[in-house]
Amino acid sequence: MTYIGRNLRREEVRSLIRSSDWADTVRRRTSEDNGKNWTDWELVYKQAPTQGEFTKEGGESQRGTGPYDPVSGRLIKPVFQRIIKGKPEVAMKVLWEGNRLFCDHGFYQLSDDDGRTWGKAHQFKYENGPDFDPDSWGNPEYYRTNELYIGKTIVLSNGTVIVSSTIPVPYRDKEDEKFPSVFPNDYREGCVAGAVCFVGKWIKARQDYDWTKSKSIFLPRRMSTRGLVELELNELTNGNLLLIMRGSNTKLDPVKHPGRRWFSVSRDGGLTWSEVKDMRYDTGGQCYSPASIAKTIRSSKTGKLYWVGNIPDVPPKGNSPRYPLQIVEIDEEGPSFKKETVTVIDDRDPEKDSEHLQLSNFSLLENRGTQEMEIYLIRLGERGGGPDIWTADAYKYSLIF
Repeated sequence: MTYIGRNLRREEVRSLIRSSDWADTVRRRTSEDNGKNWTDWELVYKQAPTQGEFTKEGGESQRGTGPYDPVSGRLIKPVFQRIIKGKPEVAMKVLWEGNRLFCDHGFYQLSDDDGRTWGKAHQFKYENGPDFDPDSWGNPEYYRTNELYIGKTIVLSNGTVIVSSTIPVPYRDKEDEKFPSVFPNDYREGCVAGAVCFVGKWIKARQDYDWTKSKSIFLPRRMSTRGLVELELNELTNGNLLLIMRGSNTKLDPVKHPGRRWFSVSRDGGLTWSEVKDMRYDTGGQCYSPASIAKTIRSSKTGKLYWVGNIPDVPPKGNSPRYPLQIVEIDEEGPSFKKETVTVIDDRDPEKDSEHLQLSNFSLLENRGTQEMEIYLIRLGERGGGPDIWTADAYKYSLIF
């Protein structure tokens, strides 16, 4: 669920999930009046598009949205694209055996009519390599160059646009290479999955952006076996930029190497970033967090910045546990989480929910009419593991401030 553009137009997308990290039967509908009335459901596709042995997830489309840039007078939408060799369900399974059969790339699209139509996709590049060829999805030179996992995009008060991304960052250390390396840390030999930002300036004569790549940041494998992914980027009230990032301790001792959130701060508009540190409470205490999706949002009602995600009481191991789901205010001067503001949105009920429950993979928005926050979430695994994990229901949560 998301707003499209700057007004009250909403888009809802639904799909069927039968295996990890893969969905089909994608449908969408739109509302022009903030969800009071909706169009009929439109089938986007039953099965993802294919070309020979390759399947494409994401990429250029007429769906989705992005922030409005008053300098260009356009919306700018970050675009994720994944090209998969063979059956997607198989590729997502063998990935964790060290066999990566797909490539990820990032693009952006522009809209000058508030998101009703979108222009061509432009690829983000940080090295030499071919552009995406719509007639040759599996081009091996394209497949393994300029790989990135695109993150959040924001428009700054100084008139620039920032797009955060995960890319392979060179790092060799014999002792650190003894630690496990899990996707996306295996993007490229001799690298770990680090973070960069593309800083864009609108060029009126070209009707497009010029992009500058920031200095990269990263963590050793012993601190995050999957590197830095799912980047949440925000401009703080003091003008600095804050990146909050997901890490992972897959295959590591959770007590010695607890799962945490990581952060970095930029004081020059996203070109350079501070040393990566673990996000803690304002009391100085450690804050646990598994490898799960989390989001940030600033309330127009309170003016405060909030983080929504999983903060378990015990050191997490890899992805688990993905409960409870909490919201916490961010101390923007720290930065840190204000411990006294941690509020549980939902948690596992041991009498009703299975131990496989996941309170993750959610949509988050602020209702532009009521200023309530809305969360749309599938309580994955509420009825059990194995095949039962996919029988979960979808829920809407309303947070009133």
